[in-house]
Amino acid sequence: MRTAAPTVRLAGEELGDHRHVCALVEGPEEADQLLIPFIVEGLEQGDRAFHVVDPDAREAQLERLSAGGIDVPPAIASRQLEVQTWADFYLRNGRFDGRAQIARIRNMLGEGPTLGFPMTRAIGNMGWAARETGLSDLVGYESRLGTLLRRAPDVVICMYDLNLHSARTIADIMGVHSAAIVGGVLRAMAGPAELPARERLLAAASELFQESGVQATGVDSIIKEAGVAKATFYRHFPSKDDLVVAWLRDSRTRWFDGVRARLETQGGDPVEKIRSFFDGVAEWLDDGDYRGCPYLNTASEITEPTHPAQPVIREYLQEIEDYLASLIAAAGYRDSRALAAVLQTLTAGSISLAVARRSGAAVVSARDAAMSLLAGAERD
Repeated sequence: MRTAAPTVRLAGEELGDHRHVCALVEGPEEADQLLIPFIVEGLEQGDRAFHVVDPDAREAQLERLSAGGIDVPPAIASRQLEVQTWADFYLRNGRFDGRAQIARIRNMLGEGPTLGFPMTRAIGNMGWAARETGLSDLVGYESRLGTLLRRAPDVVICMYDLNLHSARTIADIMGVHSAAIVGGVLRAMAGPAELPARERLLAAASELFQESGVQATGVDSIIKEAGVAKATFYRHFPSKDDLVVAWLRDSRTRWFDGVRARLETQGGDPVEKIRSFFDGVAEWLDDGDYRGCPYLNTASEITEPTHPAQPVIREYLQEIEDYLASLIAAAGYRDSRALAAVLQTLTAGSISLAVARRSGAAVVSARDAAMSLLAGAERD
């Protein structure tokens, strides 16, 4: 249960339990009138302010904050105020990845208490979304963000300029926020339809297993997090072991799918794909705050050879090795199976070291070792 938080006002109204708010504005002037008092209130209460702005408008935004009564340089120096651009925050590597973005926001919010700020007030200028073509994950991302914020003391304001986004986009986006500012007035929203119980249980397991581990997470914690009755849990999963297996097979857990999808879109030389594979692993670890591979983590926790999770773990790790073997064979190397086994070992070892050191340097070293190995291997 969330502890009592200081009063948070927006548009002259108390937000109450609303932590995910869609602010609809018409241009930067209206945005400033709405949001600068919200920012000032937070700074005065000792909250952290985190802004994401148009790359072309960062300096102008800092000037507007200063004009609004904020002593910007010391606030930035203490990290109570951070202003990033959407190119760095939403569009890393030039693209939007909703799943990775949720992990990035989780990390950003988690920094607040470590810096001494009990609450973060984040404002995201969503103008970048109007410029992206083929963006299909925006509503899903906003929905997942709302779920994340149910467990947080923080507030995230997603700012949409009515001059940039279509009416359909605005309607869809409003539906996945708990509240919206429309015409300068705070309105509670009905919110998205609640996910089916099974999906809520899997989402809760995905979060808690990654945070605390499979063994340390009890069924009661998952039931509480998912907001279901105990009978509902056992109707979907006769035992915790059944939930663990379902979690391991869930798309949220299968991190390799995202890495492979990126490789398949880039085309080109199979050897370069192998290099990109390691780069993708490093990026995934960074986006996920170095929480590691769920399969390796679970294998280290569950040691009983007859546990139903064991074959799922083995199959998944074999799937990665098989994919590497296919790339090696396509590049014309002999004994692709033996080489793939070595690359799989390098991958697993580098993931473990990256988690321990909270740095992707080990994966880069593994990549370089893999490329050196392939450079000296025999080809047909």
